[in-house]
Amino acid sequence: MTTRPTRSLRLTPHLAVASVGYVVFAYAAVPDALMAAYGVGFTEIGLLMSAALAAFVLVQVPAGRLTSQTATTRLLLYGTAAHALLALALDVVSGFAALLALRALWGLAGGFVLSVGATHIARLYSGRAATRQQGLYGGMLTLGGAVGFAVAPALVDSGLLHGFGSGLLHSLSGGLLHSPGAVLAIPALVVLGRERHDTLTAPKSETSHGTFSSTLTLAVALASLCYVAIIASYITLSTFITAYASDLQITGPLNVAVLLTATVGRATGGAAVFQFSIGDPWFIAGATALAAGCFAGLAGLGTSPLALVLPVAAMLAVSVPFGAVFSVAADAAVHEGAAIAVVVAAGNVAALVLPAVTGALRDATGTYASGFALLAGLNVVAVGAATLLGTNRFSQTHQT
Repeated sequence: MTTRPTRSLRLTPHLAVASVGYVVFAYAAVPDALMAAYGVGFTEIGLLMSAALAAFVLVQVPAGRLTSQTATTRLLLYGTAAHALLALALDVVSGFAALLALRALWGLAGGFVLSVGATHIARLYSGRAATRQQGLYGGMLTLGGAVGFAVAPALVDSGLLHGFGSGLLHSLSGGLLHSPGAVLAIPALVVLGRERHDTLTAPKSETSHGTFSSTLTLAVALASLCYVAIIASYITLSTFITAYASDLQITGPLNVAVLLTATVGRATGGAAVFQFSIGDPWFIAGATALAAGCFAGLAGLGTSPLALVLPVAAMLAVSVPFGAVFSVAADAAVHEGAAIAVVVAAGNVAALVLPAVTGALRDATGTYASGFALLAGLNVVAVGAATLLGTNRFSQTHQT
């Protein structure tokens, strides 16, 4: 590119997605408080995640079309503003049905930011630099979630959730669970407003957006299978890690440790690809093989010291290939925004199902073994897909 992007332009997607990560995960840090407030069970806790992820899927079609026509900087500004406003609204609704519906509506904005931000990075970087930045981008999403896991219990302890679920008047005097996500979005909104006339993140050509058939190449389909495994594993483990630790009577902040591990894994995974000259597909294959082993171990453990270690190891394994999957997809199609949208949609279809299924299995069986077994199977499929990517030169940029 002829003009070097400013530092603020490069930072904008990372700042925006961190605030999205907070809203995605904060509620999962206080499942007991939510179940008591609404009189619901683990299935409903899973549904709150699934509602947001279903919206993540639905918004990928307009996100892919808009990124092929408009500069991503402006799209990020609009999407982040909508996300922040809806995060505030989540704390003023009354009743579980209203919360579920509004969380789905918020998911349209959150999913839009996630997809547009990844396309923004793909337009500012290429090659292994893109892999590193996509990994850092994913790390910022999980860092926002880690902040949520750390902050939400403190809000419960301080009484600031006492009005949660009781409507507007109560929420004005308390019930501030999601609103910190809107506060975290302010730096991104300030920077995006300043950079809103940017042209570096405009589409590369004036051609029309890619159709589904032209975007869904074999490489994009295989990358989607990989993303299905890593995002479903990441979302399901994040959703239930607090309740899982409670079942094992673990009093330490295992949930925060797991999401901080995901943050470090995503942020450093791209650097590892560069440092050791590992092709993206082989890196994905190795990481998902490790994840499959960890989840298989969790499915058969019961109570064991490894029950404390394996969730962290599994989260690390599904986090490090995040940037590599996005980079493979972006290089595999002419319209990088449409390709990333396809991958995000496919991954979140699985991710929206797994939390609800895992919650239902937990209610029915009293354990998470069946859910862990499903995640192990998904990661085995990802190993096969990544191996096919590695043995065929689908991408000119990312194969070594």
